[in-house]
Amino acid sequence: MTSASTVPLGQRRLMAVYANAFDVTKIPVKAYEQYDVMTPDVESVRWRHRIVERLQNHDAPKVFRLCLFDGKSILYSAAPLDLPDGTSGNYTLVVPGKGRVTVKVARVAGDTVTFDDLQKFLTGKISDQTPKVSVALNLLQFIIRQAPNLKYPNNGRAYFTSGGSKDLRGGLQLFRGFFQSVRPAIGRVLVNVDISAAAMYKPGPFVDIALEVLNIRGNARALSYRKHSKEWNILSQFFRNVLVDIKLPKKTVTKKIVGLVEAAGRFPFTQEQEDGSSLPTTVAEYYYKTYNIRLSFPDIIGIELSRGSGKNTVIPAELCTVAAGQRYTRKLPQNMTSMMVDFSKFRPEKRLEMIVGQKGDRVQPPTLEYATSPYIQDAGMEIAEKPITIQGQMLKSPTIFYGKKQAADVNNGAWNITRQHLHSPEIIRAWAVVDYSLRLDQSVIKAFMDTLEQCCIARGVRAKPAYKRGSGVGSIDRDIKEACTLALVSAGAPPGYNKPPDIVLVILPQSAADIRQDVKRAGDVTLGVSTQCVREDNIAKFSGRQLDQYCNNIAIKINARLMGVNSIPSSPAYDWFTKEDFIFFGADVGHPGPGIQNKPSVASVVFSYDRHGVKYSATSRVQQPRQERIGELGPMVYDAITRYGKVNGRAPKRLMFFRDGLSEGEYAGVGELEFQDVKEAVRRVWAEVKLNDPLPLITYLIVGKRHHVRFFPTNPQDGDRKSGNVQAGFVASEGIANPIAKDFYLLSHGGILGTSRPAHYIVLKDEIFNFDIRPIQEVAYTLCHAYVSATRSVSIPAPVYFCARAEYHFDASLRYVDSDGATVASSSTCEKQSFNLSQWRSGYAQTHSFMLARMFFA
Repeated sequence: MTSASTVPLGQRRLMAVYANAFDVTKIPVKAYEQYDVMTPDVESVRWRHRIVERLQNHDAPKVFRLCLFDGKSILYSAAPLDLPDGTSGNYTLVVPGKGRVTVKVARVAGDTVTFDDLQKFLTGKISDQTPKVSVALNLLQFIIRQAPNLKYPNNGRAYFTSGGSKDLRGGLQLFRGFFQSVRPAIGRVLVNVDISAAAMYKPGPFVDIALEVLNIRGNARALSYRKHSKEWNILSQFFRNVLVDIKLPKKTVTKKIVGLVEAAGRFPFTQEQEDGSSLPTTVAEYYYKTYNIRLSFPDIIGIELSRGSGKNTVIPAELCTVAAGQRYTRKLPQNMTSMMVDFSKFRPEKRLEMIVGQKGDRVQPPTLEYATSPYIQDAGMEIAEKPITIQGQMLKSPTIFYGKKQAADVNNGAWNITRQHLHSPEIIRAWAVVDYSLRLDQSVIKAFMDTLEQCCIARGVRAKPAYKRGSGVGSIDRDIKEACTLALVSAGAPPGYNKPPDIVLVILPQSAADIRQDVKRAGDVTLGVSTQCVREDNIAKFSGRQLDQYCNNIAIKINARLMGVNSIPSSPAYDWFTKEDFIFFGADVGHPGPGIQNKPSVASVVFSYDRHGVKYSATSRVQQPRQERIGELGPMVYDAITRYGKVNGRAPKRLMFFRDGLSEGEYAGVGELEFQDVKEAVRRVWAEVKLNDPLPLITYLIVGKRHHVRFFPTNPQDGDRKSGNVQAGFVASEGIANPIAKDFYLLSHGGILGTSRPAHYIVLKDEIFNFDIRPIQEVAYTLCHAYVSATRSVSIPAPVYFCARAEYHFDASLRYVDSDGATVASSSTCEKQSFNLSQWRSGYAQTHSFMLARMFFA
């Protein structure tokens, strides 16, 4: 290991910021008993919350009024419950929309939950976060969340209200709300509060919502679709598992949709008579005879409800209303994603104002209700009204070296390369352009190509592009092959020359996801040629200096794809690290969309292989859906070290591994196992090659962005002049750090819109720096300036940002990127679909051998 004093460090200065966290000034001292809430016929968390709400406010308020519910099956009470049978009791409730429900509540045998161990943990008398500490922290979560979660739609951690909502069209709307989480820090407990947003199903008549989903203007008769038509599939996917209110003359019931039925009013079934006989009838006849309801649209689709035991009920669509307060948990379409981002963006000062709260706000933050919450008051818990102030440090920006050792001027994570030569520009001997544009004049294309060529030359990259007009989707491989041949002829390649040209630039229409997917698959997997896509709308809207800037950005991407070096970052700690042979690793697991069960997760590992840490290669594997541990990490690291050895002729002495995507609950399990996988891969290489060199030292970090910690300048002059954000380079650990792990928050990029989110780094294992986080902070910050496709620092280190794209490697017949080909699981475990991993592995092609050293993923 290295002594901390031997690693040189760059300059840093102290700076105070606000954080969106509030001190728990008084921790409860009460002991809580646990009770099981058994509802055998109710699986939905939404209905369980409603059942507990009925017990607390309507059916047995004297017994259950201040109980805390975990949303699943456990109830906590600070006093013994007065149950009918002493330690248990049965309750029969009538829940609106659900009907009659029987609930059994029984005391759980065992210890009560106290906060004694949590107090010892905070004062250092206990060094580990024991199960008792974890249970106490969870109970604090329930105490602060109970009141809003019983009142508003929520996902457990955040609640959402209709105040300030936005219509998305397409049957959806956006709600604004607040995230709350209790977090331990060294010597204190904090409540992290942040703005949140959720997509919600729009409530209203089913027929109207269905027409809106299809973007159809007209009456309900337009919904006369046949099974498996395009429109049918869209509606089936959208409404699966959605709750609807069914309005009948004397009652309204709420049920879950399991499917659709064509011509629902004509749907035939057999109705049992009072004498035990059965008569054939239809849904329309049944509703007329039973409820005196004459269907207006018997030929349109209807909904199918599950009755259990394999029996389903068909309901006419015109009698159904989509119930209010339902979250849309699937992946939003691209156009709606951008609207969600805009809806969620707030300047830092506005965001903090909304969190702290002002009386009369349309959406009240929880911070204004902590002092009056009956659950918090009953617990004897107190929370500060003002957010905490923490002392952090501002790191000096790394130096970015270009050609002839010229240094760029870095300002708040951004720099300009207009007058810079690239550090090591490549020569393009053969370069083709394939044009799929729909609206560009040839003169515009020629002007763009001339500007791009001049920008490449100005950066030191020389080439003369050949031109080929593409013919459209379905002939991508052929177009690229023809363009490659044309480029080679133009470049004077001899007959029989079988290597591809250096790069193919593809001009895409504005909406061309399918073409882009085919282009990347052809380049990365099939043909082994670097590709660079540009969109026609970007070419059309830029001119003059803006076009120069756009073409400069393309030029640096092209150079990186050709194994050139754009720039080299430098800082004292980074330079110290890179003096020895090393590899930077980035790793992540990409999962299918929410709820999708029949598509795999893809693990990606990216690794450096040059002496500056700016050239990377990638490898990937297919694994079980939602498996977070990288199942084949050992073989992937083995391949990386082997490739490094072949390129450099030496073995690495230092490995720095940045792992993205692990949650707190996976640090000890998944993180520890993966670290051992890396160690085992190293031993395997050393044993097989019979190396006598010492084994490399390894530092394994987890890098997280899925958190809600935000920083706000205490002095506006310390913030960015345009965005108001804390400037790039701010790092903090004291006052907000995890008590059981070496961790820190680093804001490495300059915010442009909204409030910047820092990355959270957890140092799980550290054989290189001996857990001195200062040089780790500096190396991580420097790597955030090594993303070759930009002249701005990025939010996480480049090797993590590079983690390779997976969707282009799948055979098109598997429909990996097609949401229509996905199976969304219902809440019922019996409906989970089988998954054939071998089928996906056989349909997943590895990167073409020509591309292994090229940064096609940048």
